[in-house]
Amino acid sequence: MKKTFMFLSIAAVCMAYEAKVQPFEKYKIKAAVSGTVVKSEKTLEAKNITDKIIVKIDDRQNKIDLNNLKLQYEILKKEIENQQQIVKRKKNVYEKYKNLKTKSQMEKDLKFYDYMNALNQLLNLKSQLDNTSANIDKIKDIINKKNIKANGYVYKIYVNKNDYVAPGVLVAEVDDVSKQKLTVYVPIEDIGSIKNKHVYINGKKSNFKIYKIWNIPDTQYITSYKVELVGNGLKFGKIVKVEFK
Repeated sequence: MKKTFMFLSIAAVCMAYEAKVQPFEKYKIKAAVSGTVVKSEKTLEAKNITDKIIVKIDDRQNKIDLNNLKLQYEILKKEIENQQQIVKRKKNVYEKYKNLKTKSQMEKDLKFYDYMNALNQLLNLKSQLDNTSANIDKIKDIINKKNIKANGYVYKIYVNKNDYVAPGVLVAEVDDVSKQKLTVYVPIEDIGSIKNKHVYINGKKSNFKIYKIWNIPDTQYITSYKVELVGNGLKFGKIVKVEFK
């Protein structure tokens, strides 16, 4: 019985798995806003890029609207400065009037209403300024979303110049090739034995580490747990032998 147990343990530890070398992550980039595509950088396909625009949606009217809002914002700021001075003067006048016995209550009330009217105008201008600022941020966000950037390996750009895109339309697929990923399916009874083991690739100790272990049986490999390994130094697309020792 002891010999049989030892044989099974060694077999489990030395069990080899096959895995395909894949990018760490695959991203599907979708349009967030609608519009006509004015630029599609197909030349960037099959290249590793950093923060480059791969697709541009027409944003000319948005930029015009943005400039108009910025002008409006500056005008409102000046109007607020002027109105603050007016409010200050009218408040001072009212403060002087309200305690004068030589002034009637009607005169005092008129000065009070004059002051309150100026104050309400100031509050209204400040509200307009806040709304304008919010609209500026909104248009900036739309412009940003119309200039679709990517980081990573551009696998495929799906849209062409003059295409009309709506929110949710698939624009491109980009891979994160900064790291590599291997996926293996380990029998449930062997999961505990691999957690503290080194990962060997094609018989050699590697820099790959266990990244994730799914603790629910896989839908296809129903007696196994899915295990993802992450590391570097292999050729993408290659089938390799994985062992835990």
